[in-house]
Amino acid sequence: MALQQFLYLAATVVFAVACRTFDNRFLQKLGWLGYLGASYLGGYFLTDSHAAGAFGIALWFMLPWLEIVGRVRQLRFPLKSEVKHRFPPSRDVFPDLDELSTETEAAGFIEAGDTGWKWSETDHFMRLFYHAEMRAQASIALAQQGEFSFSYVSLTSRTKDGVTYTTTNYPFAPTMQFSPQQRVNRHVYADSMEQLVTAHRAFLSKNQVTDQLADLDTEELSTYIERDMSAQIDHNITIGVIEPAGEGVFRYSWRGCFYLWFQVVKDMIRV
Repeated sequence: MALQQFLYLAATVVFAVACRTFDNRFLQKLGWLGYLGASYLGGYFLTDSHAAGAFGIALWFMLPWLEIVGRVRQLRFPLKSEVKHRFPPSRDVFPDLDELSTETEAAGFIEAGDTGWKWSETDHFMRLFYHAEMRAQASIALAQQGEFSFSYVSLTSRTKDGVTYTTTNYPFAPTMQFSPQQRVNRHVYADSMEQLVTAHRAFLSKNQVTDQLADLDTEELSTYIERDMSAQIDHNITIGVIEPAGEGVFRYSWRGCFYLWFQVVKDMIRV
């Protein structure tokens, strides 16, 4: 690789890194394109072959497949997860919890308790709220897996015939398909409770279910979540995304591995 080519490659990498440091999704997407460009240039400059450059880009999309086949498929997940009272994580682990709780209460929600569950290697914490007038449940959640963690906020309303409507800023594509009784509105770039509430109201209005919502028992919010999880697992076993792997556990089928890979690729393109 000539010095000039090396400088071109280095400049592309620096440009990509710089774009990813901005809190602006368009610049971050430009940074992601910069990484792909650097991968192409690296392959091309080393071999003087466009095919090698294309292979450098393809590696970004193949690495998730290796992770899914090599690790995720080996994991076992419980068919039934008990959602029960949990103490909140420390401020060091979840520094935004108090601020998010205050913002949620300012939107008219009343705190209903802390709950959570453990799903294989991932520990979930969730603080629940309820808005009687909206007939909506709010949840502030934190998912932890080793040193990696992320938080998100969801609003859920339930109709009298058992259909759930959820608006969430969950940052990743779903890892399983939703059951026919679950409708989800992803609002990834919502950065305030006000935006989520507005999006949720519009979601309910679009589906013409505003006057069909059921009142929820605040003592049973954890039970509703547990039922939703069981319904989703049952549905994904039925369609073959996951499969039983022993007493009380399941794993991702090969079909499920492809489903996960497509979800990861969609997220990579979106980001």
